This record gives sequence, structure tokens and C-alpha cells, in this order.
Amino acid sequence: MKDRDAIEALIDRLVVAENFGGKPALDLKIALLSLVLDQLKYENRIADDVVDFETYIQSKIFADTDKLFFAAPLLTKKQGTGVAPIRLQSPLLLFLLLYHRNRYHILEIIQRFIGKVHPQLTYLDFKKTKTGVIRCFTNTRFAAHVLRDYGLLKFTHLQAYKTWELSLAGFLVAANIFHKRSEDNTHWSIPAHSKEKFNFDVLPEIRTACDEIKDYDTFVARLASICAPDTEVFETFEPALKNAHALLLGYWKTLNNPNLKQQDRRAASLECIQKLEREGISNKFYEEFSQCININEFLSKIPQPQQDQL
Repeated sequence: MKDRDAIEALIDRLVVAENFGGKPALDLKIALLSLVLDQLKYENRIADDVVDFETYIQSKIFADTDKLFFAAPLLTKKQGTGVAPIRLQSPLLLFLLLYHRNRYHILEIIQRFIGKVHPQLTYLDFKKTKTGVIRCFTNTRFAAHVLRDYGLLKFTHLQAYKTWELSLAGFLVAANIFHKRSEDNTHWSIPAHSKEKFNFDVLPEIRTACDEIKDYDTFVARLASICAPDTEVFETFEPALKNAHALLLGYWKTLNNPNLKQQDRRAASLECIQKLEREGISNKFYEEFSQCININEFLSKIPQPQQDQL
């Protein structure tokens, strides 16, 4: 917003707020004015499409001492759809690693996740869709659904309807993302992405995250890299983990297979993850593995974004 200072100064002069406690004065006045306008829209039955978003976002908006001016553009341009869902995949996996013990429900995951990446989003990302949902919320859901379809998130009735949780493959990828981004403190960075050949719908950063895992020892080392020292879970579940490692070698090949159609790639990837969970990577493993992860240590090392919530 180009004339933000003048507009804020006008609101500060226009609105008087009393007996609301010690909240920041300008923030409070903007919030109250927003609520008044919402109520007026409701009482006057003003439709949301009286002014379309593209026209508003391209209008010139400025203020003087007592008026707020809006000058619509002569021609409007398409403004796009904000940050594409595929670009949210990597930071979302990292969020689900760092906060998986909190057992947040899906809406709370989305709200807190958007709080982490908020500084990189624009007002366009907060446009409401035709269904009345904020665009970046919808795009986060789309990102999670693709990750789940490929088996990077668990898929049970609990996970499908109430929360999102990492699968074993998801933990492996998220661990790699955490370590790489810790090198330059870009944990919540939203990566750039251009459409690839072969219709891949998972980020390259995710598809290649386990390229260096060639044997069982490096497989366990990746998991151990996010755990406390002397973790016993790898000994307790060694047979199941060895089987999982063998199955995952095929999983990564499938995930990167350019000769498969997108639908077939998704189905084959998910089947591989479901098979390894049927064959020993059970809820008991996930529970014990979760308790070994150095969550508090990791969180203490991550700089918090300037704006960590909506």
C-alpha cells in the first residue's frame, strides 16, 4: 500500500477507542474500523463482488486530512493466484516435523504455518476464493493433499479428517530440509519453482532429498540426525526399518520416474508407503520415534519470523 502512512494517520484521527485496555492504539483502531465495515456490509447486504479484487488491488488509494480516495484503473490486469501450492510443500514438511508433537488440528496447522511464511506472502495470497476461504489457506490444503497422495504424509481416518502427520518418508525428507536450511537460516523460505517436464507435482527439493541414501547405515543416520544420542528405537525396530529401507529405494525411483503418468506415479508411491506401514512401520514405531526427536533443541536454533501469526 503506497500511501500507507497517510491512510494510517487518517484512521488514527478518525477513530477514537476508549476502555479497550493496553492494546496498541493504531492496531486497535484499524481492527474496530474493520469490524464496523463488516457489520455495515452485513446489514446493508452488500455483495462481496461489488468491487472485484483485481480492480481494488490495482486502484490508486491515497488520503488527505479528512478523506480516503480510491481511483480505479482504466484497465485491469490478471493478478495471478498468489504463491502456488507446490511451493509450500517444503516449508510445510518442515513445519510438520518441528511441531508434530503438538497434535494440532488441520485448521490450526494452517494458521500457524501461514504465520511462519507470512513475511513472504503478499496481499494477493489473502484474497478470499469463491468459497469464502482465504487463498493461502486453500493452497496450503492443496499442498498437503499432494504430499499425502504421494505417501509423504500418513493417511488414516484420523489423519485424513483431523490432522496432518509425517510418514517415514516424510520424516526423511523433512530432516534433510531442516539440516540444509539450517546452514543459512532459511528455514521458512518459500522456494521458487518453474513448471517442469513430465508433469511432476512434487518439488525437486523433496524428490531428491534422499539421493545420497544408498545403504541402510546412511538411512538410519538420516533418521538419527534429528534424534537424541543413544536412541534405542533403531535397534527395537531394526527388522521393520531394514524392510522399509529396501522398499523406499523403489519409492524414490517411482517418485522421480518421468515415464509414469502423474496419476500412476501417485498411486504407485502411495502403495509403497502403505506396504511398509503394513509390514512393521506401525503407530508404535511412530510414537517411539517421535519421543526421540530433539524438537526443543531444533526450535531454539530457528530465528522466528518478524510476523509469526496472522
